Amino acid sequence: MLSAFEGAPSRTGSLFSSRRGRGGVLTVTCAFTLGFGSLVAVPAMADAEGTGVVINEAYLSGGSAGAAFRHKFIELYNPTDEAVVLDGLSLQYRSATGTGNFNGVAALSGSIPAGGYYLVQGNSNGANGADLPEADLVSSLTPSGTTGTIALVEGTAAVNLAPGSTVGVDGVIDLLGYGTSNTFETAAATAPSGNTDVKSLTRTDGVDTDDNSADFSLTASITPQSSGGAPTDPDPDPDPTAVSIADVQGAGAVSPFVGQSVTVEGVVTGDYRTGGYQGISIQTAGSGGETDATPGSSDGIFVFLGGKSVDLEIGDLVSVTGAVSEYFDQTQIAPASAADVSIVTAGVGVPAVTPLPENVVGADREAYENMLVAPTGTYLLASSHQLYNFGTLWLNPGELNVKGTETTRPGADADAIAAANRASRILLDDGWNAQVTSNAHPGEQPYFTFDEPVRNGDVVDFAEAGYVLQYGFEDWRLQPVVPIDDSSDDAYRASFTTENPRTDTAPDVGGDAQIAAFNVFNYFTTLQSENANARGAKTAELFETQRSKIVSAIDALDAEIVALMEIENSIHFGDPVDTAVADLVAGLNDAAGAEVWDYVATPEELHRTATTDVITNAIIYRSDAVETVGESLTVTDESVWGNAREPISQAFDIDGRIVSVVANHFKSKSGTGTEPADGQGHFNADRIAQAESLLAFTETIAEETGSDAVLLLG
Repeated sequence: MLSAFEGAPSRTGSLFSSRRGRGGVLTVTCAFTLGFGSLVAVPAMADAEGTGVVINEAYLSGGSAGAAFRHKFIELYNPTDEAVVLDGLSLQYRSATGTGNFNGVAALSGSIPAGGYYLVQGNSNGANGADLPEADLVSSLTPSGTTGTIALVEGTAAVNLAPGSTVGVDGVIDLLGYGTSNTFETAAATAPSGNTDVKSLTRTDGVDTDDNSADFSLTASITPQSSGGAPTDPDPDPDPTAVSIADVQGAGAVSPFVGQSVTVEGVVTGDYRTGGYQGISIQTAGSGGETDATPGSSDGIFVFLGGKSVDLEIGDLVSVTGAVSEYFDQTQIAPASAADVSIVTAGVGVPAVTPLPENVVGADREAYENMLVAPTGTYLLASSHQLYNFGTLWLNPGELNVKGTETTRPGADADAIAAANRASRILLDDGWNAQVTSNAHPGEQPYFTFDEPVRNGDVVDFAEAGYVLQYGFEDWRLQPVVPIDDSSDDAYRASFTTENPRTDTAPDVGGDAQIAAFNVFNYFTTLQSENANARGAKTAELFETQRSKIVSAIDALDAEIVALMEIENSIHFGDPVDTAVADLVAGLNDAAGAEVWDYVATPEELHRTATTDVITNAIIYRSDAVETVGESLTVTDESVWGNAREPISQAFDIDGRIVSVVANHFKSKSGTGTEPADGQGHFNADRIAQAESLLAFTETIAEETGSDAVLLLG
């Protein structure tokens, strides 16, 4: 659950949809084709007498929470007393607001037996539900669960239909517009309210009156039928089985009750009805504490309410009836209506928190899924890179992880380290299924404050109220019992003990001169509001903040020479090439109160936009401490440096000794390199070539300067 679900599909978003058609006369032999934007003359008329193939059932929520079947399907029906050949026909889908060609096409083949069916399997929203019976056609159709248009047409080319009623349109054999679709027969059919509204759009008695709203009704009886078999009924309304939460969770990663309806009782331990997750966590009364009553099985579970209005509070004992599913690998129960959740006893109080030892990692955490826990041992902050978008911190139990390939050559041993690192990681989340920066979020991230800096390696002091251990988007997550932000009560927010304090000054490295490297992270004097290709600050105010921080940091380094990475290559924005670095130097001189800083001019070979990036390297120095010797140098072999920033070198006279400083910025290891990743990231071949080119460059530098004292930075 990436906290927005962090970029992953939301519970309410529909990923796919399907639709069903209208009845026209369909003869056994067809020789028509359908071209772009045109329809050929095949009469489309009401099929009240059962003289042609129709779309009979459209099931649109395959794979979603509580789904009856894992895949969506569209079922065709042949009401005649002779088999009907489908070769040359197609099922097509278009979004509810589409006005051009249908964007999903499934070419049909084979035939439908007299009085029989033809099953077309579509895409899936997830892993929930039973398998369909063997389909006559497995397609890539991805119809929306709540609104769209499905057409059975002559030909296999994408059709183009004007919005409105299609009654009488040539070439359209049958059509189903549902929800708010702009294309339909007479009027659109009523659609499911969402992907968790597990119902089919089903034609009544196979009759086609050319009115989708009249011909189709929603039914919980979902019966996919193919040309080769009898109807399959997953019994969508079975009598629920009364079981314990531990029984539903089972001893493995997947519940043994998936696809079944159960009734459980539990105390509400977490309330996420607001914040986007649309549900609650419950736990068996009397469970928890130091002694585990059901070793190996969790006593907690998530209940997905999907916006259903239920009057309850944390600490209430409730009874829940609903379908069991695995939503992004987290076991949950989805009640069909608000009436399926009732209070047994109000205010019984939450169970005692269960200790979550730091050595319980990976799959072993399954036994605690959705239980109220209190992590024990030492958990260290490992990364805050998701905090300001998703309100999430990465934690490592015991000690900070080290990347496998940092200590071990790529291979099985390094892979084992990576797997262990992955298993140990756990995320401290904020209870929100919305990004911190979204309009749905009322405040700021909850964990870092201006007055209390927090750094990697600091120890987490967990909130007094405890956490619900949840799983989503391939990570275990400690969720506060209610969604939190920067204004939330301290009982729900973690604090931190400093173990990695920021140093007040730069380290004393000695020597005649100090040389540093500094990545200025897109220092752009060109604002994003002025040019879309600019990568730095969006506004002048934000730029001034960035500039002041960098000036202060460089000044505090107390270095005489500083190599810079990721500074604007101003020639790309119509300015002299060194405009941005000159601006930074001006800021340093203003802070120093004297003209003591200068910059190395970018080599002439790099004064071109065709072969350079919008960011570049630079070198700045204190002119009151060191002197430059000769001109700056670079390498311009684009077969090597075409996807990286060319190195820049400058020689300096440091107390009579010539020392060359080289600013480098190889191709990043992120992205999608062409060679297989082996744990070291991508682009290794390119980076090796760049390292070899840099090595050769040092020989050129030594020849040019007469000194082999070369310092590589970056």
